[in-house]
Amino acid sequence: MSPINVAIAGGPFTRTFLSSTFRPSQVNRVVVLTRDGSSDTAKELKSLGAEIQEGPIDAKALQGIDVVVNAFSQYAAPEVGDNLARAAAEAGVKVYFPSEYGVDLRPLGKYGKPYEGKTIAADFARQLNGGVLKVISVYVGALLEILFMFPAALGIDTSNRVVTVLGNPEAKFSSCSARNISSSIARLAILAVQDPKSVPDHVRLNGTTSSMKEIAEFIGKANGAEIKVNAQGAEALEAKIESDNDKLALARYVMGNGTMDYTNDNVNELVNPNGSFWTWDSMEGEVTKTKGLPAF
Repeated sequence: MSPINVAIAGGPFTRTFLSSTFRPSQVNRVVVLTRDGSSDTAKELKSLGAEIQEGPIDAKALQGIDVVVNAFSQYAAPEVGDNLARAAAEAGVKVYFPSEYGVDLRPLGKYGKPYEGKTIAADFARQLNGGVLKVISVYVGALLEILFMFPAALGIDTSNRVVTVLGNPEAKFSSCSARNISSSIARLAILAVQDPKSVPDHVRLNGTTSSMKEIAEFIGKANGAEIKVNAQGAEALEAKIESDNDKLALARYVMGNGTMDYTNDNVNELVNPNGSFWTWDSMEGEVTKTKGLPAF
């Protein structure tokens, strides 16, 4: 198979496609779609071998591209992602990754409403050109590196050494590190161009699986202190999700009810058979590295 040509809109993932792991043997061109080609990031990526495409994103800008990765922020206007998908379809792009990389909303019903815009955007892309464009939604659970940036928001009380769980403290949930996500997307892109049927339209990654109870134990071990776990009902979260479309409430909700546990339904072996390409980063490793908390 010939090396693929990839265009990436947004910040993450580019360095992985440019790395010697994938380029030049499996990836040929890496085009960065940006509004500011003079930025320090754009200059750095160019020095690493990326082509910098500045200005409007249209079919002309994507000529010759096999894969488009939408890595725009979740705060980007909906039409930004829709325009990118439309341009990809018009240019004859083979594979498109919508800006997903979070929770699989399909099992959540009405409680997935805070992020329903992602589902709407992906469905829009799948309808373009009669469904010819291969659209792959990637669900990663929680982003491992972000979990401890705002511990209080997740119920981790640093001063009182207690973790408050709104739900079941023993419920497992999946997380994935940024580097594992990037490598997985690169592998999925290569496989999907080679054989679109080899990659499902909806894929889950399971980098590491833990419960809030286990996380409390990891934090305690890393800091030499006992962390108590306080379990409460999830009714307040459900109400907040329904009334306010609260994204943080949704995060805590899925971390306490098992719906974000992708242990038995993932594509880990497809992208990284027998762990032959990389090691999946673990929750305990992340806690050991960061201590889980700023300080006691």
